[in-house]
Amino acid sequence: MTSAHPAVPSLQPLAAPGSRYRISDAVFTALSESIRSLRLPPGSPISEPGIAASLQVSRSPVREAITRLVDLGLVIVVPQVGSQIAPISIREVEEAVFIRRALETSAFQQAIARGAPDTTEMRGHLDANLAAAAAGDPEAFFETDELLHQSVFRLAGVPRLWEVLRGTKLQLDRLRRLNLEASIEDHDLLGEHGELVEALSSRDAAAGVQVIDRHATRVLTDATRLRAEHPDFFTA
Repeated sequence: MTSAHPAVPSLQPLAAPGSRYRISDAVFTALSESIRSLRLPPGSPISEPGIAASLQVSRSPVREAITRLVDLGLVIVVPQVGSQIAPISIREVEEAVFIRRALETSAFQQAIARGAPDTTEMRGHLDANLAAAAAGDPEAFFETDELLHQSVFRLAGVPRLWEVLRGTKLQLDRLRRLNLEASIEDHDLLGEHGELVEALSSRDAAAGVQVIDRHATRVLTDATRLRAEHPDFFTA
């Protein structure tokens, strides 16, 4: 490590990957999750030496991981400037909202078609989500929000589909992270979580589809305000 290439503060050294897990995959996961969480916000400069120093790996797997991120539109290379984290794509956010709404609606319908869903665990996530909001804890709020919606897919008997969905919504999650402070104080959003649990418990298909549609698209309204507040963070 040299002073010309300082470590990236938001990145921690990697644990030794498993025998069937390539180092470049671990680097890619570390970087993409830092981008998702806004620990690496849009416009942040990155370099192979700096990332390698932070993660304590060689530059070769870093180079491979950055290439994958460029292909996904998460990193851009600016001539005479270098590589930096790409802005949030509104087009990809809209696509992710469409995918999320479609998949969660289908999962909800399948969950109630299988019989009376056991929403005990989901109610626990709901309580934890409300507690996180009351405590003003954005990290806990985001985590419990994810767990609550993941429960819909588990109750539908398609838990792996959540990981597929998660892979499509990285741009959406960046926007949601940017809006966390407002989300915690949004009583309508918090109420929709409760409505979703009750619709599952009562097997009310119409109510469930309605709340998922409302809940999934709410972030698109927030996007207008966020773009005005953080114009450098977005692209069309």
